[in-house]
Amino acid sequence: MVIILSNYKNYFIYQNVTVCRVGLQAYLIYSSSVAAGAQSGIEECKDQFAWDRWNCPERALQLSTHSGLRSANRETAFVHAISSAGVMYTLTRNCSLGDFDNCGCDDTRNGQRGGQGWLWGGCSDNVGFGEAISKQFVDALETGQDARAAMNLHNNEAGRKAVKGTMQRTCKCHGVSGSCTTQTCWLQLPEFREVGNYLKEKYHKALKVDLLRGAGNSAASRGAIAETFSSISRKELVHLEDSPDYCLENKTLGLPGTEGRECVKKGKNLSKWEKRSCKRLCGECGLAVEERKTEIVSSCNCKFHWCCAVKCEQCRKTVTKYYCVKKGKKVKNESAGGRKRLRLRKKL
Repeated sequence: MVIILSNYKNYFIYQNVTVCRVGLQAYLIYSSSVAAGAQSGIEECKDQFAWDRWNCPERALQLSTHSGLRSANRETAFVHAISSAGVMYTLTRNCSLGDFDNCGCDDTRNGQRGGQGWLWGGCSDNVGFGEAISKQFVDALETGQDARAAMNLHNNEAGRKAVKGTMQRTCKCHGVSGSCTTQTCWLQLPEFREVGNYLKEKYHKALKVDLLRGAGNSAASRGAIAETFSSISRKELVHLEDSPDYCLENKTLGLPGTEGRECVKKGKNLSKWEKRSCKRLCGECGLAVEERKTEIVSSCNCKFHWCCAVKCEQCRKTVTKYYCVKKGKKVKNESAGGRKRLRLRKKL
């Protein structure tokens, strides 16, 4: 994901207070967190869709002011939301780690009653700060005023709402002999996977907005677009177009299709998406499932030798994998007999 911010001299507004002027030095500090957050969004997108027909290909992640996503379907909606969420999440986390001089705990509610038997206190993660900074960076990429720009901005906001909506309350008991007569509680970021899971559910329920993508050439059409999107909850993902058939290869759209994709038939602790992968990627796309034996070579039995080297043996084992192939097409198994081997590095 490419994020470019040209107006780095703007002021950031947080809680109606000008907290900093983004000069060149501050811009560089924030931009490194923005880049890391965008990358986390990319990785989460790939993990969430690893076993779907659309598996978050690299070309879907080119978000910038000059080379944005051309489509306006629900996959585009997810990419914008998870990228925006990743940027906000990383900025908030880095704030908590003390990476920014002008950001610390959110203690604005400390001492206030939060509910029966508990008060706000402690050191809450400062999502307000992360939200304000990420909005300045990510939303600045949308310079248009048409329906597609409105869709992207809406989904950016949905990503930020996802981070706030998945915050977790952590509490500490107070009282004589641990009686916990009252509690002090604060909000913490969840694992980013929780944000991804939340947005994946929103993806399946994404709302289609019936507007022309090119709308926005007049004040009247811009007003209609703004009115339409303002009536939709900012927590929901929205899209303008139906998704293409991801089963089939489409070179024009850069879609590889599902032929050749790996799926899973057996294994322990499989997710519901892994369990259905062969049916979704192969069977429902008119493809057969091909079983292949593959020899994996990896480092094993590693020993540390004084001083200072690690020596390992090479271990080989044959595993069974499954792939989507055209019906009637035969693919020879990979084995040790001169065929290509799949080598995996084992962390020492």
